[in-house]
Amino acid sequence: MEVFPNPDMARHDQTDLIFRSDNMSLLNEALARAHCRDRMAEAEEQRRVSRLLKAQRLERRAARAARRARRLAAAAIAASSRAA
Repeated sequence: MEVFPNPDMARHDQTDLIFRSDNMSLLNEALARAHCRDRMAEAEEQRRVSRLLKAQRLERRAARAARRARRLAAAAIAASSRAA
């Protein structure tokens, strides 16, 4: 005995497939958004690290310049006291 599918059941199955397809699309969109958020967070973290490293380099450069200025000032004072 062969059973033919009920037309109402076929409509239900088709609706179910569309619903699942929509859900899959929404899941894929959510995954894509999460991936983008992660990438943006990584990029922001890299920018923060770069700014910190640059600030540390500038701080070391300023410290070297200050030491050099103090040495030059001390040498100028020593030279002027010897000349006097």
